[in-house]
Amino acid sequence: MAKSKKIRIGIDIGTNSIKLASYYTKKKNRNLTQLLRYDFLEKDNLTDIREVNETHIMTGLRQLLAEVPYRRADVNVGLSSEYQNTFFLQLPQIGSHELKQALFWELAPLLSDPVDNYDFDFALLPQTAKKNVNVLLAVIKKNRIEWLVKVFKSLSANMKLMETSTLPTIDLFQRSHPKLSEAVGILQLGGSNSHYTIMDPAQYPEFLYLPFGGNSLNRIIAKAADIGFTEVEHLRRGTLEKSSANVPLTTLYMENQKIEKQLKELSLTIRKLNFRHFYNTSQKVERLYLTGGLMNDSFIRSFFTMSEKIMEIPAELWDPITEFYPDIEITPELAYQFSTAIGLSLR
Repeated sequence: MAKSKKIRIGIDIGTNSIKLASYYTKKKNRNLTQLLRYDFLEKDNLTDIREVNETHIMTGLRQLLAEVPYRRADVNVGLSSEYQNTFFLQLPQIGSHELKQALFWELAPLLSDPVDNYDFDFALLPQTAKKNVNVLLAVIKKNRIEWLVKVFKSLSANMKLMETSTLPTIDLFQRSHPKLSEAVGILQLGGSNSHYTIMDPAQYPEFLYLPFGGNSLNRIIAKAADIGFTEVEHLRRGTLEKSSANVPLTTLYMENQKIEKQLKELSLTIRKLNFRHFYNTSQKVERLYLTGGLMNDSFIRSFFTMSEKIMEIPAELWDPITEFYPDIEITPELAYQFSTAIGLSLR
């Protein structure tokens, strides 16, 4: 068996930025770990995130990789997906060498196109009492990643492209909470979309794709206040105190009925899934864990941490940096945004 490499790197290619997490398997080298971020709006002088193209992504990737010894590393790369692409499968006991082929055939009835059109990745969950193999499975269309595969092959032979967001985050949460005894919800709020997962040690996980994120908030506020997309983004990040019309962000939020409606619909959708889980299993979702870059928005963070009033369950923030990168100082540029990248690096 080939000796595992000392450096692992996870790269999360999101819609707003690229996040890179490097992790050293040798404890004596843990002080060399890094969390790096390439922000499209800051680096490329874009006026709207919809202007990001393959050239911007490649520029960001090359700049981040220049700062780490990636040629000596195992690198897992994730690309943001704009649809629900995570499944739970339960298989009878099967040899590890046969698992990937078995999953290939299990995928066929779940997908809208022929299974050959997809690439997939998986993570194993703890076994049940029946000794079944429990699998989290994520798929992504090959035509969406072909250009990235070519680029990565030119950089390193040790790179693997896989799904991002849900699977590596849930895999990391399992690692962080190995003795979970109650049903919990994990809400990951991102730039263009969000994901909600119910993890129940007595049941199979449930997934919910949410077409909601910081970019949709930016566009609603920008249109209502007649200001630029990037100006709203910097208001939400806290780098601007007031808009060009001398209006604070809180006022822009509170006076916008569309945002109020969107947040109410989002919380109602999540509560419905929680209720359905309780109705089907008699297990109540006891706690909500919050992560993702949108948690850096103080208004959104306050909205969801008032969870017992809004979501009807207590909530707490979850940032894996504090556990897996305890020596790194957490700044607003790093907080809550690296759950996917860290999950990819530890796979």
